[in-house]
Amino acid sequence: MITEFINRVVIIDNKLAEVDGLKKVLQDHDIVYEFFSPTTVNDINFKKNRQLIFLDLSLDDSKSMTDNIAQIRILFRDRIIGKDFGLYGVVVWSKHQEDVGLLKEKVQEDRNTKAYTSPLFIIGLDKTPYITAMNFDTLFTDIETALNGDVAATFFLEWSNTVNKAQSKTIDSIYSQIPDYKNSNKDAAFIFRTLAKNYTGIQESEITEDYPLHIDAFKSFDDLLHAELIGDQKATNKSLVTQTSFSNTGKLPEIYSYINSAILIDTNNITQNVVIPGNVYEIKETESIFISDKAPDQSTKIVFEITPPCDFSQQGKRIRARLIGGFLIDKQEQYQEQLKKLKCTADCFYKDVYPIKVPTQNNPQALILDFRCLGDEDDSNLQDESKYKILFRAKPKLFADIIQKFSSHAARLGLSVIHG
Repeated sequence: MITEFINRVVIIDNKLAEVDGLKKVLQDHDIVYEFFSPTTVNDINFKKNRQLIFLDLSLDDSKSMTDNIAQIRILFRDRIIGKDFGLYGVVVWSKHQEDVGLLKEKVQEDRNTKAYTSPLFIIGLDKTPYITAMNFDTLFTDIETALNGDVAATFFLEWSNTVNKAQSKTIDSIYSQIPDYKNSNKDAAFIFRTLAKNYTGIQESEITEDYPLHIDAFKSFDDLLHAELIGDQKATNKSLVTQTSFSNTGKLPEIYSYINSAILIDTNNITQNVVIPGNVYEIKETESIFISDKAPDQSTKIVFEITPPCDFSQQGKRIRARLIGGFLIDKQEQYQEQLKKLKCTADCFYKDVYPIKVPTQNNPQALILDFRCLGDEDDSNLQDESKYKILFRAKPKLFADIIQKFSSHAARLGLSVIHG
């Protein structure tokens, strides 16, 4: 697991002789390493990620451990890591294992202030037994043993390895379909454009100069990557998913809103100028047929574009945008009681999406749609920011669920029967 994750390693120690065996075992595993003394590392500014840092706690034996750890934090912040370093772990390669806890405590303080990219894990390995025996054969096994108790690190390492493999397979599987290198640039660009248009179903005639079609190509490749990931996922340690309680439940709404938003909505690279199914707009006008009578005054009034993708993708089938009205409200702890007070418990309300993080709102939100507020609108009006302001776009899973529930609501026929 750990050797699949590591490509480059940094070793920071004040004694070169104590890392010779470590350097050799890294060479044997074809892992690139760099060694720095506490003096030479001060002259370094890393621009690229190193996945593992072997670190001696006592960089200056004449100083206290508190002073040494303070110096390490400065190195992390100003020289080695910074704020966009990427995924990495720290192995405290030191005789002073009793002080590993102090390092973790101080790094946690830096994590709270986001002083630099936090390590995925910090583990301690006493280098003395390896140096004494001049035997480093068990090094990576010992690292993985130390990580066994760290559920988060183990999970993310395994997942990261799987993603990297799936990424390579996805690129190779598509690029290998290109007939030859001579025409690969044009042919690949054509495939990317086709994938991008297929992602939303946008017509060639609707693609404007400022529409981010290249982003849709990336999103389409994300779907291909996801398919590869699902097909290649292997069973892992079941103990990774056995925990049933959380240390700080007050933080959960914010965490859940972040996860839900990542799964359900797209807030990046959306554009006001092209109306696409799944777009969600804030209603800027005070009078609108799409404003629900249940929407609180302080809520954000919205419309949801629900044109079926098949109509959107076929020229002539869509004349105007089809919209459902709704609103966003601060999601309170007793959400069901909140719905009762708003009188939004009937089947005509879509009320399953909460909490989510919306860029224009500070607090986690609940999205409520009122299926009674149904109508259509000219694209030109939706493109006018004084009338509608685009907020985000529903991802396919959310869009499909809303369409399905709206269709079920709209298809309720009922039957008039005289019962004797």
